[in-house]
Parts: sequence; structure tokens; C-alpha cells
Amino acid sequence: MNDIYTPTDRFEELDRINLDAVFKVLGKVEDNLYLDHEMCSVFLARILNDQTANSHPKTVDTITRLLRKSIALSPFNHMTLNLAAQLSGDPLLLERAKKIARFEDAPSLMDMRRVMSSPSALQRRINILEDILTQRPGHIVAASQRLLLDYYQGNEPGPWLSKIVIPPFAQPQWDERLFLHYSELGMAEDALRLWPSLIQSNRTSEVLLNRAAEMFAQTGETLQAIDLYEKSLTQDPAQGPVRYRLSELKGPTLPDMGLLDTSNVTICIYSWNKADDLKMTLESLAKTTLGPAKIRILLNGCTDNSEAVTESARSLFPDNDFQTLVLPVNVGAPAARNWLGSLPEVRQSEFVAYLDDDVELPSDWLGHYLTEMQKHPTASVVGSKVIFGSNQRMIQYLYRSFSLAEPGLLKLTDPTSIALTDIGQYDFCRSTDHVMGCCHLLRMAHMPDGPDFDLRYSPSQVDDIAHDIKLRINGGEVRYCGLVKCIHHQNTGGGFMKKLTQPQLGQILGNDTKFYYFFQEHLSRIKEIMK
Repeated sequence: MNDIYTPTDRFEELDRINLDAVFKVLGKVEDNLYLDHEMCSVFLARILNDQTANSHPKTVDTITRLLRKSIALSPFNHMTLNLAAQLSGDPLLLERAKKIARFEDAPSLMDMRRVMSSPSALQRRINILEDILTQRPGHIVAASQRLLLDYYQGNEPGPWLSKIVIPPFAQPQWDERLFLHYSELGMAEDALRLWPSLIQSNRTSEVLLNRAAEMFAQTGETLQAIDLYEKSLTQDPAQGPVRYRLSELKGPTLPDMGLLDTSNVTICIYSWNKADDLKMTLESLAKTTLGPAKIRILLNGCTDNSEAVTESARSLFPDNDFQTLVLPVNVGAPAARNWLGSLPEVRQSEFVAYLDDDVELPSDWLGHYLTEMQKHPTASVVGSKVIFGSNQRMIQYLYRSFSLAEPGLLKLTDPTSIALTDIGQYDFCRSTDHVMGCCHLLRMAHMPDGPDFDLRYSPSQVDDIAHDIKLRINGGEVRYCGLVKCIHHQNTGGGFMKKLTQPQLGQILGNDTKFYYFFQEHLSRIKEIMK
């Protein structure tokens, strides 16, 4: 390892660190997110391929946990089953793995990366799988993959489900698979209909317990949800989200809406040629409870009818100081934020909220944010759970924490799992290192010179992350408030399946490198934050 920085793709950093560090990274990931099958597979491969794994005291327990989760999440994955059978010596697992192997006649069908960014490729894959199921109704692997594609589309199983014939040996696992599908789509009634049979057969891994807990919470059976989450945490104490969710269920967080009248808040929005989105955002904002908050809108070199939109929206805020600033050119998002942050009325505020011009907000968002600020005087930033505007079941962004800080390596955890639905499992508040900047509240007292979003990241992208990290380095706290759900329309038309263009990819890699070298001198402080 050296000081020369080379950008790494998702989890590539694991190949550049020793096994001790790998376990620490896994601990950070588990504290932030429920592990999905891909995460389990990545860490399993990295640990098992390490020459020191046999002698490391954490190997056996970690491998056992990861395999248990992997099998629960993907019960018809032959590689996972075979690995578990070989390591455990379980003859039943080995027999099941052999039977599943008979159905893997097209390994390419297991690779979902090819369909994630292309709706047309996804439809072609659906057609192929349904052709297989027509010819072989008992093809359990094809059925499982077809169910996964329904999940990606946010659909309950279609007519194809009634035409398949599940092999008797696979029926218990198919019930689990179907239960996960229904629960991950928030279909509580359908999921809970299957739950009694899973309990009777004692097939209750922490993965299933977590999903069931959220289904019971959704139907108002809070005590049952608490009981299941506690059982899950007993099975795997490393699950950070379960701890926070349990705390929220036991003592629900309520917003103190009275803080709206006693707090000095300015809400800032900046926009560039997105008049329709801006109109939607302002109409949504007007439906929320704002108290006497001031509103400032910066039109960033707009050449469309955005100015007319803001003037028309003025009447929506009769009780608020509402003003628009018009710039002749687009100065980019970081500079726009700083421009708004330099306004005298913003400097004199206790709090400034920055909103993107393409969001929709719940009515009590500001009340929740101010409540978090009051409860946590060291909090510099509060942000929300963010979901896709194009697929409002899917989570776009939760929060991020540092997972690795070494010479040549600086990584944060993923902001969410891939293709993750929002069923309430992240409805809690917690401390973290970064929240998404499309809807966040900043404490002005922690920024004596005003907000300072770094221009090196223009036109946008990493400036909000860097701003949060600078506040963290200076002793501030970043709070995630998952009780606020912000709908973000930035990726409308693609959602979680949107494919990056080459220029966008270049921008990401460039900003990633800038980010590392800016914070390189703060690695020691970041390590302290990570403890």
C-alpha cells in the first residue's frame, strides 16, 4: 500500500488490504446496511481466498453468518449451496446442491448485471425465462430468476406463477423465496400468509425474521415486530440497522412542530432550466408545514420559463418571505449553494435547508429535521431517506460512513444496496458521516464563514459529500432521519437501472481522485471518526 491513489470500483479495495482490514470493512458495512446476496458473496470470496483465513479467529463465525444469509437470500444459487455443503459437510445441503445443479443449463441467465441498466434487455430475459418455464415448468432456477425480474420491476408475480410446478424437494425453499418477494415489495398480507408455514418448519434465519418483522410493523402489530427483530439480533448481533429499527419501534420519534415557530430557518433552492421540475418542487414544498421559514430561489442561468414559474409560485407561500435571485450564467451547483449561503439573511439564520429542484417532500420534513437538531446539539447536518421518483418503491440513497482510511485508499460504505425496496426497514434516526444533499438542513453556527461547497467538484456530485466530511472533521455530527422520505426525480426515466454515460463516468472518476487528495492530510482524523 502506498500514497498513490488509484480509484477502485465497488469492493475492489478489499484486494488491496489484509484480512484484519477486510473484517473491519465488513463490520462497517454491516453496521450500515442489511447485507444482500452480492455483498455476502464478495466477502465470502475475499475471506476464503486469503492464505491467513484458516488461522484467523474471526473466519469461522463470519463465514457461517455470511453463508446463512446467502442461502436465505438466494436459496437456488448452486455455487452458494455447494460452498456451504463443502464447508459444513452437511449431507442434506450437498444433496440439494446436486439437485439444483441439474437446472443450471444456462449459467448466463444467473447474471443479472446485463439487465440492470437496460429495460429492453430485461424484457428479453423475461421472454427467455418464460420460454424455459413453458418447456420445463419445474425449472426451479428459471422460476427464481423470473421472480427476481418481477421484483426489479416492482411487480407481484404474473400469470407465469400459476403455470409452474415446483419440485417437491424445493418446495420449502420456494416458499421462503416467495415470502421474501412479497415482503420486499411491501405486500404484507401475501407475505404473512406464508409466514406460519415457515415458522412450523423452523426455517427462520435472521433474513426472514427481519422481513417478517417489517411486515408485522406495517400491519400495526408492533409488539410482534419487536419480538422478531430481537430474535434476529440474537442470531446476528452485527446488524446495525436492526438495532436502530428496534429502538425506533420501541420509542417512536415524533417531530416537535412547535420548533417551526421558534427557529430561524431559510430554505434555499437552486435550479437550471428545469422549470417543470421546479414547479413540482415548489408545489410540494407549499404543502408542507414551514412556519415562518424564508425561501430563496437561485435561477442558475436559466433560459426557460423558470422565472415565470417562481413568480407564479409566490402566491403559494403567503406567510413566508419569498425571493428569487436570477444569475445570467450557470455557475454550477457548488457555487450556487455558496451564493445562497452568502446572503445576509441566510448568515443570520440558525439553520439553512438546501433542496434540489426536483424533489417532493412529506408535510413534516422540517419539523423532523429541527427535532433532530434540538436533540443533538453537536449535529451539523440532518438529511433524509431518498427514493427514486421513477420507481418510488426503490431507495436511491440512505447514508454513508467511512469504511477504510489508509494511504492510497479512502472509501465510504455504499449509500444503499442495489435495487433495494423501501418497506420501512430504514425508518429510524442515527449518526453517520454523510447524507444526500438533495434535501438537507445545516446548522449555521457550525459554519462561521457560511456554507463552503468546494468548487473543484463542479458542476456537481461530490461537493455535498465533501462538505459533510469537512464538518465531521471539525467535530460536527451528521444525522440521518429516515422518518423523512424525500422523492428525488433526478433519475426519472431510468431509476436504479439508469446507465451512466462515458462523460458521467469520467466526471465520477475525476471527482473521486480530487476527493482523496483533498482529505489525504486528514486520514488520521478520519480514523478517529471511524472508531
